[in-house]
Amino acid sequence: MRGLTHSLLRLLGLLMLAALAAAQSSSDATSAPPASSEPPASSNPPASSSPATRTATTRPTSTGGGGGGGTLPTGTSPPDVLLRVPELHVGKIELDVDNLRADLNLNAEIANLVTLNVGVQVGIEKVNITIADVDAQVDLVIRLGNIAKMVNRTLASLDLNPLLINLLNEVGDVVDSVVGAVDGLLGSIIRGDIKLNFLIDNLGNIVQEVVGSAGDVVSSIVGNFEKNMTFTGVTKQLGNGLTQKTYRYDALGSLVNIIFNTLGQVVQAVVVGKDNTGGGGSSTSAAPSATTSPTAIASSAT
Repeated sequence: MRGLTHSLLRLLGLLMLAALAAAQSSSDATSAPPASSEPPASSNPPASSSPATRTATTRPTSTGGGGGGGTLPTGTSPPDVLLRVPELHVGKIELDVDNLRADLNLNAEIANLVTLNVGVQVGIEKVNITIADVDAQVDLVIRLGNIAKMVNRTLASLDLNPLLINLLNEVGDVVDSVVGAVDGLLGSIIRGDIKLNFLIDNLGNIVQEVVGSAGDVVSSIVGNFEKNMTFTGVTKQLGNGLTQKTYRYDALGSLVNIIFNTLGQVVQAVVVGKDNTGGGGSSTSAAPSATTSPTAIASSAT
């Protein structure tokens, strides 16, 4: 069946080429007499030939002037797709088609800002086609001026504001920093090509992960819940000697549930959400060092 489809497509292509050749020859034959005939003695040759030339050059584009154009006028800008068959004659074609699919798509994407997908999908499950003694004329003009304008406006915006691309990456990182997306993630901060992740492990330590542009990760402990977090006063008894207390990490506004055993040792620490109240009050957080303090990094980022 696939071979039959390819054969049909080749046959249609040959017919179209033959029709185009015939149209070209017929247009040459019809245009020859005006070119060879002498103008009247009383008329001016340049004045009579100039309008004819102008009409011949603008006639193809004026037939498809209904579409959206670019920066040039519609009458002078060439169409993006032009298919013109002035005369097509088919003697007889018999075709059996079973489960035929055809897709024509135009995809355009710019830095996650604009995504365009324009296309046509055609499907034929089963059909029998018989074509006999058909004369047809095809004139197809496609203009993608509106889509081109959208793409050009987006590129112009990026050209005037190149920081928009970094802003998009930061927005994605903010989404990634939603607490709970990664177990123990307190939040993330972007510094150029470097991403700083702050996590809390099951011992209550604050771990800083430095992710380079190549994806390499360097981890180090920069604090703990006792020095860098504030107890919110919320306590819950879980049974079996386990107690859950909620702490607030003021540097990134994260809330952490820390579970202690009867000896006061940390059993588990889980990030549960963001503190939307503003994170004010007396905080007991202290910077582990002047260079690695999450509080200092957060203030410099703002």
